[in-house]
Amino acid sequence: MKKTSKQNNWVTFWVSAGAMVLFGLAGFLLVFLAGNGAESPSQWESAVLDGIDADCKPGPLEGDWPDEDPTPYGTLRYQLNTAPWFSDCDAEGTVCFQNNQSNCHPVQISYVLENGEEVYRSGWVLPGSHIQTAQLSVRLAQGEYTGVCRIALFDPDSLQLLGELEEPIQITIAH
Repeated sequence: MKKTSKQNNWVTFWVSAGAMVLFGLAGFLLVFLAGNGAESPSQWESAVLDGIDADCKPGPLEGDWPDEDPTPYGTLRYQLNTAPWFSDCDAEGTVCFQNNQSNCHPVQISYVLENGEEVYRSGWVLPGSHIQTAQLSVRLAQGEYTGVCRIALFDPDSLQLLGELEEPIQITIAH
């Protein structure tokens, strides 16, 4: 009888050890696969991260964020300086655009003069961030220029353009 009992003990030991190894391996694979999915950004997240405007900073332009309910899909709350000022054609000026934290959409802004010439285009401005100052992409002579700030609104999942809105602006180049 003792011999049979010892055989059963060894069988039980090896079955238990095998089960622990199998469950441990399955658990490791589940954690590993779940971790990789969370750590690797999706294609659109990579595109956004690569295209975030260098002048874009997190947080509000000044003070604290106002208490706001989340904005519905397809809508946008923002702040915009409608009179950007540049000390000269090579200097950074007061863009002062804010994509409020209550939004879900990344945006890009551009300044377009009356004649249709684009003189500034931002990279991505994510919800909860702002651009305080930036430099124009075109050298303008001293003076005042009437135009629009085009705000392009993008779907947060696919980055497809949802639409654009335009705000009138007056750009001033001091020197």
